[in-house]
Amino acid sequence: MFRSTLLALSAVLSSTAMPAAAQAVFPTLTADDLNGRSVTLPSGLPGEPTIVFVAYKQNQQPDVDGWAGALGLSAEGPIEFVEVPVVGAAAWLIRPVVDNGMRSGITDTAMRARTITIYQSVDAVNGPLGFSGRDEIRVLLVRQSGEVLWSQSGPVTADGVASLLAALRAAQ
Repeated sequence: MFRSTLLALSAVLSSTAMPAAAQAVFPTLTADDLNGRSVTLPSGLPGEPTIVFVAYKQNQQPDVDGWAGALGLSAEGPIEFVEVPVVGAAAWLIRPVVDNGMRSGITDTAMRARTITIYQSVDAVNGPLGFSGRDEIRVLLVRQSGEVLWSQSGPVTADGVASLLAALRAAQ
């Protein structure tokens, strides 16, 4: 009985978002938003703290949009967030094409300011955060100091939204 209860509890805990490990730190990166403004992350994040969506592939945008919709996020606030597409160092060669393609899909200048494209290796972003791979988006709650307060990978879940909102309330 005790063992089955422990296994059930373990399954529940593993399916929910957990606070980020103490060693997780958002790396210092300088990049441009889609309006062409240079931003140094994490110190240039718009809020204290900020929700950061890290995506690696174009087909992951529905996951980002799912989280944003479930959280009720909009360019006008009140919850601060940014989208950070990590397109890789090799894409630097075609940066104008990539940036113009994203700009054409995001016509609102306030939303363009919240989209900061990283033209560095995936490892430059994932390594300090303790992540590997690029098959799922990462949703983080980050202080301007770089401290990661909360993280979860993958598509939106009701438990993930509740956990993130609780972490956001606790951090403010």
